[in-house]
Amino acid sequence: MAKYPRSRRLRKKLHLEEFQELGFDVETELKAPLVGNAEEELLIAFIEGAIEPRGLIYGGSVDCGYVCKAGGGSATEEDRNEVKQWLEGRSEFSSVTTRELTDAWYASLTA
Repeated sequence: MAKYPRSRRLRKKLHLEEFQELGFDVETELKAPLVGNAEEELLIAFIEGAIEPRGLIYGGSVDCGYVCKAGGGSATEEDRNEVKQWLEGRSEFSSVTTRELTDAWYASLTA
């Protein structure tokens, strides 16, 4: 038990305990540099094909970023696996890494 317990309202506002939200890092390596608009087109395809259909949001670029649930809530292991599978299915990438689920609000403080 916490030394100074927080009210439910405060825990919700701070995204703590039962209100914690999880997301995950994505890292990729391209087989070759993309030319022209190819990088933008790949990023749009990723967002439209893997992120939006699962109700997720993505912040980052083609080579790295962070995925979490749109509108609050947590990304799941299933989300992580589906995103990884989509990326691995693309011929542009030589490697794809999806990290473990982490606290979307406080991950940098605990890492």
